[in-house]
Amino acid sequence: MPVRADQLKETKDYQRLIINHLCNVNGFRERPASEYNAGLAIDKELFFEFLETTQHDTMESLRRMYEDRTEETILNLISSEVNRMNGKLISRGLIDVLKHGIEFDNGKTLNLMYRKPDSTRNTDAVEKCAQNIFSVMEEVYHKPGERIDLVLFLNGIAIFAVELKCNTSGQNYKDAIKQYKEERDCTTRLLKEKVGVFAAFAMDLDEVYFCTKLQGKNSFFNPFNMGVDFGKGNPHVDGRINVSYMWEDILKKDTVLYLIDKIIFLQKETKKDPDTGKRVTKETLIFPRYHQFNAVRKLVADVVEHHSEKNYLIEHSAGSGKTNTIAWLAHRLASLHDRENKVIFDTVCIITDRIVVDRQLQNAVLSLEHKAGLIKVMDEKCTSKDLADALNGNTKIIVTTIHKFMYIQKLVQELKSKTFAVIIDEAHSSTAGTAMEAVTYALSES
Repeated sequence: MPVRADQLKETKDYQRLIINHLCNVNGFRERPASEYNAGLAIDKELFFEFLETTQHDTMESLRRMYEDRTEETILNLISSEVNRMNGKLISRGLIDVLKHGIEFDNGKTLNLMYRKPDSTRNTDAVEKCAQNIFSVMEEVYHKPGERIDLVLFLNGIAIFAVELKCNTSGQNYKDAIKQYKEERDCTTRLLKEKVGVFAAFAMDLDEVYFCTKLQGKNSFFNPFNMGVDFGKGNPHVDGRINVSYMWEDILKKDTVLYLIDKIIFLQKETKKDPDTGKRVTKETLIFPRYHQFNAVRKLVADVVEHHSEKNYLIEHSAGSGKTNTIAWLAHRLASLHDRENKVIFDTVCIITDRIVVDRQLQNAVLSLEHKAGLIKVMDEKCTSKDLADALNGNTKIIVTTIHKFMYIQKLVQELKSKTFAVIIDEAHSSTAGTAMEAVTYALSES
């Protein structure tokens, strides 16, 4: 039976409602907060259960090598890898370590999660994905004297923190945000940017906000609401709680894996320091707002059904994250399979009508995980011939200006055997005139 908002009198009731749904419907395990290791932001018992169940032979090999120091060695390596300098990057961060695992001196690798495969033909990958363990704890002390209402874990590793407020008791999400800003130590392992949880949520019965970089009073929270009539907030749902989409949809196992594998990323931006003149790489953990995530997810689901039969329009207001939506969509389409497990698109073209490809768009597309050589950005150094070569070859994502298409008609080979997804930035100004005709000519079957 759905629970109405007026039936929840205290935060404890709200916590229990969410936990019950996560465990009884979503397949999470409820774990006692006493099992939480604050120094590592981990549930050690569940973590090693996952490793022993999924990678028993590797664990046996590591035990022969490290003996009674095996578990300590594994945990220490995770900590060092999360903070390790990786080339010019600041650190690997939890997102990279979780997705790619850790490697030991003897060449053995431990996977810390299993992704959902793009194709169900890979039955071994499907089976391994099903062995991921999702869990939840309530009233978690991330340091002495400071409790977090809910913490969610993947294979024993903390991934989300949630502070809840019950409107019926006179508080709302703003009080939860204030709690994060003024009463929570953001330097603990659980709440520290890049090494702790991917998002800290502040949630009442009507609205949801999140932060990926807690920094005391300077913390900035974005909304994670569905929106109402192109405005803020969430639609009212009779007889239910307006933010029930969080535990009924966003916190389902498949959705959480989708977020970690395909959406959450460290955005890298290199700029010249005005004081020193040196080029400095800054990393920012990116988590989507609801409208971005939902737009990509809905469009991808429709493309699976209809392939390239339809055109789509995604409307974004200024400052609502259009660039990242484009990047997420391009990466999803590049690896998308249909229900028969066939690849839908050979190449995804992101087209802008600017003179040069926007640097922010370049950074967003290149920051998302990809194999070397599969993305080509046609920057100011690239010629129309470079674009033709990329179209003729095996490049999965091409970022280019629309103007380069006007000069490649004689350079492209017969492309009728290929299927293209075309994402147009600023569609209202780019879809008319001879430039767009050149795109159509180059990529069409005729």
